[in-house]
Amino acid sequence: MQISLANAKKLNWLWQDENEIAWIETFLKIADKSGKIVPFKLTDEQRTIANGLEHKNIISKARQLGCSVLICALSIRRCVCHPNTTCVLISHSQESTNKVFAKLKQMFYSLPDCIRPELLTNNRQELSFVNGSRISCQTAGNKDLLRGDTCTGILHCSEYAMWKDQERQMQSMMQAVTESCTVIIESTTKGFNSFTSTYMQASNGENDFKPFFFSWINARKLFEPQYKQAVKSYKARHNGKMLTEDEYDDEEKYLATLGMTPEQAVWRRMKIAESSLDSFHEEYPSSFSESCIVTGSSVFDNAKIVKLQQAILDRNIKPLSLDKIVGIPSLLQTHIKNRNLKVWEIPKIGKKYVLGCDLSEGLGGNRDSSTIFVMDKEDCRQVAEFASNKIKPYQMADIIDAMGRWYNKGLLVVEKASGGHSCIERLRYEKHYMNMYKYKSYDEFKRTVWQVGFDTNAKSKSLAVNDMREWFDKGLIDIQSNELLEEMKTFVAEDNGAFNAIVGCHDDRISACWLAIEGTKNGFWYPF
Repeated sequence: MQISLANAKKLNWLWQDENEIAWIETFLKIADKSGKIVPFKLTDEQRTIANGLEHKNIISKARQLGCSVLICALSIRRCVCHPNTTCVLISHSQESTNKVFAKLKQMFYSLPDCIRPELLTNNRQELSFVNGSRISCQTAGNKDLLRGDTCTGILHCSEYAMWKDQERQMQSMMQAVTESCTVIIESTTKGFNSFTSTYMQASNGENDFKPFFFSWINARKLFEPQYKQAVKSYKARHNGKMLTEDEYDDEEKYLATLGMTPEQAVWRRMKIAESSLDSFHEEYPSSFSESCIVTGSSVFDNAKIVKLQQAILDRNIKPLSLDKIVGIPSLLQTHIKNRNLKVWEIPKIGKKYVLGCDLSEGLGGNRDSSTIFVMDKEDCRQVAEFASNKIKPYQMADIIDAMGRWYNKGLLVVEKASGGHSCIERLRYEKHYMNMYKYKSYDEFKRTVWQVGFDTNAKSKSLAVNDMREWFDKGLIDIQSNELLEEMKTFVAEDNGAFNAIVGCHDDRISACWLAIEGTKNGFWYPF
């Protein structure tokens, strides 16, 4: 069959790798939600993925984003355009593998006859072509997974968070991957697991994966038919009236700031009614931290956190700029400018303040921060916050001393762990700061000895965390820091009873907060 010069030029253009999306949209067709075969037009989310792929990629997403159909299309294109290419698509269950293979075959047979390569095999959930390329659909956990394969095109790991023995399987698969291969790990989060860890490390630049996150709010085109049906049902129950933003609850108001429309709000209410709020957060997260929350694992009430975040937005609570802060020590002015220090309220005459201080080693990177939580002792309102992971413990002593004296010689509650020991020594014996939290211990003769600082152990931390949880639940503490609230979203109770941030997250601000609470509850005031 002869083709015109113009068509030949267009084909040549389509075969260039930088025009991958155009090739897919020109030649491939898919089954839409109603089962009708239509040209494949990528959504914004699919286009973002296709354009942004690197050697290693990890995608955290809401359900039904269209990842599998996109990766089927990318695999077909690469195998057609590049002879001797091998793509492997791995699903978490046999049922899912069957669906992916059916989808793959439908898309392959939608190719025009003139460009569709002849098949050598079409069995055992594998398509192999006369040009030497092949696409294999496999199931995670299979003992023969990638056995004898060298993956040169695409390796897709679908719903990776649901795999058993994730790390072992990934280590085995990566041995079969070449530098030319595009590795795509994709999943809804399903709580705390190897996927969660890998994604957080990618977000923090600690591994060589490129992270993508897609909220359900942004995936409007994929769910449009469902939105329309939800709106129809809602109006039928409300005398033809549509939900307005004035009728939103606190979490809905917060989601509206992220772009949620009234139509999406109605659909969201319908989904929650079908299952639960926790289930919706897991399947359709608006943020990565929200997707990590598993019912019963989070220490703090996630809905209450979101409500408070919305209140902060509504009240337009922002730290004071330097020109509005009177009497601040010169040492602290620098940290206002570099945003290590946030001040919401300057010290007031006659007020007592408590400063919770959690010290790190100050090594930078994604390591823990040294943090200070400053609280008005009377009404338990947060008035200031300091956080930096680049300042050494001995330098933190200067900052804590300056902040404590500025806030009316407030009570310092310094955790003795990590860099706390050296900081306490400097504060007490070089700075001569006297108003410091003390705890009772006993010497070898069973005599009472008062030690400076907060002694953290499994028991004392458990009590302190539960105190903070009680204060938060009862509204006894007024938190101003959105960063602290974000930390609280990913602070969990582990199976062994320990309290920690999920892998890749931090809880430094939380520690400083509960230290301040313990100082308020149990500390003695030592005036100079």
